[in-house]
Amino acid sequence: MSTKTQRRKATENRIKAMGHPLRATILRTLTERTASPAEMARELDEELSNVSYHTKQLVEFECAELVSTRPVRGALEHFYRATERHLIDTEEWEELDPVVAEDLVCEFMQKILDDFVVSRRAGIIGSDRNFHLTRTLMVLDEQGMEEALEAHERARLEIAEIQSRSAARLAESGEQGTGVSTSQGCFALPERRSR
Repeated sequence: MSTKTQRRKATENRIKAMGHPLRATILRTLTERTASPAEMARELDEELSNVSYHTKQLVEFECAELVSTRPVRGALEHFYRATERHLIDTEEWEELDPVVAEDLVCEFMQKILDDFVVSRRAGIIGSDRNFHLTRTLMVLDEQGMEEALEAHERARLEIAEIQSRSAARLAESGEQGTGVSTSQGCFALPERRSR
């Protein structure tokens, strides 16, 4: 299968995965950590059978994989993780159900806010120089907006490469490392009303 065909299949699978609200929530959980359907069912207050079904669907869509099992009361508990981050590109976004898309936007922003609150309450962010927060309001034309979005994507990809190099160093050194939340934002604002 060609790389282009593989990318298209992966795209189709992500759209299918994100096409159901519960499945999308499960996938978002599995991108953050390894979890079992039983754990997720308790956290989401959902029926275990529904969570198990949608987790298996994610495996069929090649968006998640089984990583381990453990015996629990005469049965096996299965643990899964996402096979890749569930990034949705522009074309995929336009194919999503509008309700799912709205839920994704709100959930992504909520996770960013949750990360900030956890760090602040622990007295981490702002206690030393190891943080970066910026908010820059500007006016861009359509081409400028496209260029800004491309700049954010380049930065995301560069940070992903930094993470890979860091993971290799951590594996070699045996150190645990520091959990980090990295976020970016670039979005249009409503027009200002004249006073």
